[in-house]
Amino acid sequence: MAVLDRPFVCGDLFDGVADTIFFVKDGAGRYVAVNQVLAQRTGFQSKEALVGLRADEVFPGELGLRIAAQDRLILENAHSLKGELELHLYPDGREGWCLTWKEPLFDRGRRVAGLVGLSRDVRGANAAPDETLALSHALRVAQDPSGRALKAGDLAKRAGLSAFQLDQRIRAMFGLSAGQYLMRLRIERASESLRRTGEPISQIALDCGYADQTAFTRQFRKVVGLSPGSYRRAKASPGR
Repeated sequence: MAVLDRPFVCGDLFDGVADTIFFVKDGAGRYVAVNQVLAQRTGFQSKEALVGLRADEVFPGELGLRIAAQDRLILENAHSLKGELELHLYPDGREGWCLTWKEPLFDRGRRVAGLVGLSRDVRGANAAPDETLALSHALRVAQDPSGRALKAGDLAKRAGLSAFQLDQRIRAMFGLSAGQYLMRLRIERASESLRRTGEPISQIALDCGYADQTAFTRQFRKVVGLSPGSYRRAKASPGR
């Protein structure tokens, strides 16, 4: 990368994607790189003007405080954010619903050095804001790594939706059925535990909602292509 004239071009790449905000932040939660969409929505004349600022210095009121707190949680605990349904800003200053992904960035010593993320508009969600708010709360519970793994019926009940309605909403946002979405969350949670903890695989299986290690191993191998043990060894090996 050192031979390139512009080694970091992701912000420029996302400049042309009008419904998506892109950003990179350092270990203190300050913007290092953003796309033009974020500058436009927050009233800055250029994206360079955001560099060095935190979310609570960019977004107004409770919205800025919530995003800053979210960043601190990721930076302190190295957790990922997987498609969280939350409120954001549109160019005219209105709040609207978006899906947000954030991933911690690590230095060579595996210490958290920052984070990278994007937020994509979910325009259809604004047609029923109360229903979307209930769904947002339900998805947040499903994504909580400290909580129990939910089944589709549990998620529908929390969101105040029928199983069919929930499935339609999840498909529209993620391109997956409700069952597939929850299975992906379980596998992602298990992968993170395998990478970052020494927990026994049998315990990880139970924590992620599987009845036993055999069922967990079978589904993990089907999705990831490796057994949980092989995945853990591969991620622990130098250079992998």
